[in-house]
Amino acid sequence: MSIRNYNPGRNRRGRVSVAAERFLYTSLILSAISLALFLFQENSNLILISAILAAVFSLTHAQLAYAKRYFWGYLGFTLTFALVVETVSLKTAWPFGEVRYQNLGFEIQGVPLLILIMWLAISHPLLILSRRIAPNWVFIVGGFALTSYELFFDQLLVANKYKFWDFEGAHIPFQTHIPLSNLIGWLFIGTIYFGLANLVLPKERRKISASLTSIDLFLIWTWSFHVSANIFFFGKPGTALLGGICYGALLIPYLSSRYLGQP
Repeated sequence: MSIRNYNPGRNRRGRVSVAAERFLYTSLILSAISLALFLFQENSNLILISAILAAVFSLTHAQLAYAKRYFWGYLGFTLTFALVVETVSLKTAWPFGEVRYQNLGFEIQGVPLLILIMWLAISHPLLILSRRIAPNWVFIVGGFALTSYELFFDQLLVANKYKFWDFEGAHIPFQTHIPLSNLIGWLFIGTIYFGLANLVLPKERRKISASLTSIDLFLIWTWSFHVSANIFFFGKPGTALLGGICYGALLIPYLSSRYLGQP
């Protein structure tokens, strides 16, 4: 009599085609290269190119891992939510304060296209992270994750004179040109976004699915780039410390769960 190990069929997933995975990783690599080049060229077009490629990466992964319903739901919901929130913010100063942009190119209702694309680029990976860490508390973890990312991204725009605030009062620690209300605003908006996204977007992955390894690399790259950029290029070690701790506080348990926890 032979004894065989039994693996439930629901845990078996096929792999997408080699061409599809190459496209996925190519978009991720080119996005990283474009963002790295920005540190030496200081051209806002490089940030836009990097954001577009990162959004292509996220949308491609959404399609390859979660299928059409997730893809179209994510695209439509995220763009609509981002445009409404950013437009209201520019017109009313709520919830991000008296903020203005310059030299970021094409705008929609005063909102730079770059900002909307960044929503598409970062939200999908952070949703995967949040669902992995705390399936029952996605809205809280997601809100904190988005706020942690904005500690980095807002500083990148401010350091290169693309984004400004007019304010008096408390500022974010180590970020004297960014009001504390902006941080609170992102936490509030992030909680709402991820709470709704977790409800409307499917959780089940496709049987023939892209792996989450590329998402892991995206999240690690995001952390390492911004920490390094703030230390060596922007002269903001405090931001590197604050953002690195906040973002890392989610990245470490996510990676531990992925590689040391349950499949």
